[in-house]
Amino acid sequence: MRVLNIGIIGYGGFGKFLHNSWMQLDNVHVVAIADINSDALKVPTSVKAFTDWRTLLLEKDIDAVAIVTEPSTHEEIAMACMEAGKHVLIEKPLAIALSAAENIIQARDRTGTVAAIDFIMRFNPLLQVIKGFTQAEIFGKLRRVDVENYAQDEQLPPEHWFWDSERSGGILIEHAVHFIDLVHFFAPAKILNVNGLKHNRNLQQEDQIIANVLYEGGLIATHYHSFARPGFFEITKIKLAYDLADIELQGWIPLGGTLKALVNPQTKETLLASPFFECSNDIAIENASDESRPEGWGVSNINGSFSPNTIRSGGIAYEANEILTGKFQMNQSKQEVYADCVRASLLDVLKKIENPGHELAACLETGSESLKVAILATASARNIA
Repeated sequence: MRVLNIGIIGYGGFGKFLHNSWMQLDNVHVVAIADINSDALKVPTSVKAFTDWRTLLLEKDIDAVAIVTEPSTHEEIAMACMEAGKHVLIEKPLAIALSAAENIIQARDRTGTVAAIDFIMRFNPLLQVIKGFTQAEIFGKLRRVDVENYAQDEQLPPEHWFWDSERSGGILIEHAVHFIDLVHFFAPAKILNVNGLKHNRNLQQEDQIIANVLYEGGLIATHYHSFARPGFFEITKIKLAYDLADIELQGWIPLGGTLKALVNPQTKETLLASPFFECSNDIAIENASDESRPEGWGVSNINGSFSPNTIRSGGIAYEANEILTGKFQMNQSKQEVYADCVRASLLDVLKKIENPGHELAACLETGSESLKVAILATASARNIA
């Protein structure tokens, strides 16, 4: 694999994290950075530093650029990078307007450059396993996704650009697109309907918002995001309800979670083969209690003969003989998984550069699709026609 010389535009906390993570890669060299804040430009002397990102683009040895700036700037910077012949990796969101996203996509097509969006959760090995389970339908169909994200705002004073919708787009666009994309990663389907609700702390700070999304096939996803609580309560929960299973993941970079599932010998074998899953209990269905109807409710009037191991869900008959519970767990820290994901995201771009036939894990169209949901829900919440 060739060596990739990369520049980073935007050298705040995440830009520095990318730099530190990519330094571990033998075939990637960060050769230049740019940030309007000159105090941020404290880097090794081997790395060139600029306060104007346009100057960085004049460096002929730069192959690709990571764009880690405010969302409202992504369109201008990404298009300029590609017009200068640089490949790009764009931090989410792709843009804050669908027209801007389309302009970026058109610039990629016009220039023939490689362009991807940094949806790092697509590179999380645990989430890749769950995607495999979902698309193989070992738990039947995915019917419901419920994301609850409680974040602190202690580092986001009222004057921070995060609260300015002209610069960030708002919480769903700036932040929730990660989780909207995760739903699309697990179970891609046509979007049928989107609506939203929100709360404003004051005229400037829209601090709670929710999006509901209906997909073709019946999947309904809800995304609730709050930037209003103390850091002590900061938590992200992702609940997945299948015909035959409930999974709950924790953390905005999930490292583990719990599972309760109805299984048959084949699906149980598939589940136990995962390096991240540990079974804590299994019980034969005939020995398990079903408390969905209280004693004395009466005899079911459902016609048809089924075996004791036939389970009906969503109008579909499945065969299962056990109820299994357990947990998923990665044996790495959040820092390690996070760094591995950003490395994998960049290496995916490098693969595409070397092999044009390689399919990117997070192409620009994925960013546009999640942005579409976020924009529709935000407009609904704000009652914008």
